[in-house]
Amino acid sequence: MRTVRVPVAAAALAGLLAAAGCSTDDSPAASSPTSSSTPVSSSPSPEVSSPSPSPSPSQSSSAPSSASGDVFSGARQVHLLPKNSESALAVLDNGKIGLSEAFDDTALFVLTPLAPGSDDHWIRTAKLRKGGEPLCLSAKLTGGRPAPVTTVACDASDSAQKFRFRETGESNGKPAYTIRTGKDVYIIQDPTGEIAGTGTGVAAVTIGEGTPDIDTPFLLSDKGLATMPALD
Repeated sequence: MRTVRVPVAAAALAGLLAAAGCSTDDSPAASSPTSSSTPVSSSPSPEVSSPSPSPSPSQSSSAPSSASGDVFSGARQVHLLPKNSESALAVLDNGKIGLSEAFDDTALFVLTPLAPGSDDHWIRTAKLRKGGEPLCLSAKLTGGRPAPVTTVACDASDSAQKFRFRETGESNGKPAYTIRTGKDVYIIQDPTGEIAGTGTGVAAVTIGEGTPDIDTPFLLSDKGLATMPALD
């Protein structure tokens, strides 16, 4: 039970009234403010620095993901940086994907989930357009042999365009991911051409059980909010 502390002046007045034979029920002490220590209710602060817990960005599928920096939301544009490389994946003049140190519009991509909550993503060009629409990366092998990674018209039914990102360690404190499509077709860097001989520095290869460890982890560098036209 909380003890109400009555001000000295009110206590003195109560004593005088008691001496006069009066009841203290209507004494000012009865209306003494007892809620001064009770916090005033207010609406939650909109500031980002509020200490209130918030959902993890990677688990959110709502619109605020673009503000939280979720690169898998389809609302951010990114550079795809091979680990331990000074280059980024970029669209070359022939429409194939290669390594570039320009870090310009040709190297900006948007990772767009094919459905809400899906692990399958398109890798779409953030700035480059063909017929007013972005292009999608495709890693399609011919006869199981290594092949170039190319840009094609986006098609949700094309399995070679559906990529998954698997976190595999870190680099300088940031998560690194392998990029694959299908069961075991990965995008790798091949700057010398010794692995695939594609001539672009990038290749799509099969990495199955017993295959030498040639997979390439990529860092996903967030380059801000994407402005992409909607696809019909």
